[in-house]
Amino acid sequence: MVVALVVLRVGSGDVNSSVAIHGWKMLALDSVLLALAAYGVLHAMAILVSLESLPFRPGTYLFPACAIDARGRMMQVWPVSDVESLEPVAAPSPGLELRMRDRSRVVIPARNVKEAERALVALEPFRKEVARAMADGDPRILAELDPLHDSAMSSPIGPTEPMKRNVALWTRADWAIAAVVGLVVGQVLGSTRNSISDDAIFRAVSADGGEQAYRAYLAQGGRHSEEVESVFLPRAQLRSAEAQASVEALRGFAQAHPSSKIASEVEAAMRRALLADLEKAKQAGTVAALDDFARDNTEPYVATELKAARHALFQQALAAWKKNARADAATGAFMERLFAWSEGHGPLCELRFQLEPSTSLEEADKGVLKSGHYPGSDALPSNYMTAAALRPREQHVAEGIVQGFAAAFPADILTIRAAEPPAAGAPPATIPALAISYSPEWAHTIAACPKPDTVFAGFIFPYNATFSLPDGKPPMKIAVKAFRGPEAWKVKPDGRTREEFEQKVYELLIDGAFDQLQRKLVDVLF
Repeated sequence: MVVALVVLRVGSGDVNSSVAIHGWKMLALDSVLLALAAYGVLHAMAILVSLESLPFRPGTYLFPACAIDARGRMMQVWPVSDVESLEPVAAPSPGLELRMRDRSRVVIPARNVKEAERALVALEPFRKEVARAMADGDPRILAELDPLHDSAMSSPIGPTEPMKRNVALWTRADWAIAAVVGLVVGQVLGSTRNSISDDAIFRAVSADGGEQAYRAYLAQGGRHSEEVESVFLPRAQLRSAEAQASVEALRGFAQAHPSSKIASEVEAAMRRALLADLEKAKQAGTVAALDDFARDNTEPYVATELKAARHALFQQALAAWKKNARADAATGAFMERLFAWSEGHGPLCELRFQLEPSTSLEEADKGVLKSGHYPGSDALPSNYMTAAALRPREQHVAEGIVQGFAAAFPADILTIRAAEPPAAGAPPATIPALAISYSPEWAHTIAACPKPDTVFAGFIFPYNATFSLPDGKPPMKIAVKAFRGPEAWKVKPDGRTREEFEQKVYELLIDGAFDQLQRKLVDVLF
């Protein structure tokens, strides 16, 4: 039983012990040890019961005619007549030793040597009487001296039935009972011990909370294994991943545990990590940084915060524009729409010039021809109001507007680029477009120049700028009508041919018209 208790105790509650939880082999050992303990108890009880079942008191008896060993159900008898000598002995235990004729020895136990000596003294007279009775065949004397001698007369008050030995059935099957008890008790104690040890291990690893502790518990195969494998171990791994302060580590954990029972905790950890990274992206103060964050982190856990942070940047830019531009209500409303479009679809806009055919350039040529200062065909306005002459001015205005956008707005909020006008039949624009259509028209004015002797026509440039969004709502319109007369006095004729002089005057006229357009656009937009 002590060995069984030691075996049950060793390793209990120790997650690192190989016998922390008994498997079938250890449970079998528990049962064997407890069966042996039960057998020891039962067999001892069977011996006692067997002795109690004897019809006489068990012991070794010495009578005048014989010595009887009556310690078991079969009695052994040594007649005194076969004894050669009697002698008290002290070792190995006190008693009276009978030496038989066949050289065997029988020791009758005594409490001490003196008692054995007294028995020897008392027995000597009876030995002669026994010998005489046996020689004479005296049954009466033999019955008095030998309790086993069959007397011819029986006591009228004595029992008439022979004494029988009654032994309980279980004393003959104590080994089988012990085996059953050992099996049952071993299984019960082993299972109880496993349960107690398992609970102790689980409490210990739960208090530790580390991956290694939970893996050690899983190696033991405790009854909490499913819970540990699906909840506690993933939770410990999640803490380790979160300690790395890396969204990638958490993302790797989530991919490795797609059906985890701690999905809500994984989402919360991802949200905390993403919020931390979002704060870093917000510190850059640019939409590009937030868009990079959104591109790298597609999880929806901080979508609201990301949208709010992005919207805040657009609102800040819009507020800064309103403060600096001091635009009218219509322009402000359109810009709010433009910012909203940019926030949802991107910052890119286009600037397009569209040169329309002039309806009065031929009349201007005729007006110049009628002048008395007409020097020749080189003075015709149609020579100077060409697409090739106007195109560089368009580009100059476009560059100014592009630079104005770059100065007024962050490039990731609003930016504009110069583009060619759409071809005939092209689909509607998919990005905001500032389209400027115009044509050089004769102002019905003619100005003569005495030196050099030539003539110039005045022009009107009606610019119609339309800033439209692909949302189908009304665009913002900006109209500029630039009246430009020839300013020949600003050009010195010295060192120039008449043709060069005329070229320069018309260039100044065109530049003035486009400068007026650019100033108007800047005033409205910025």
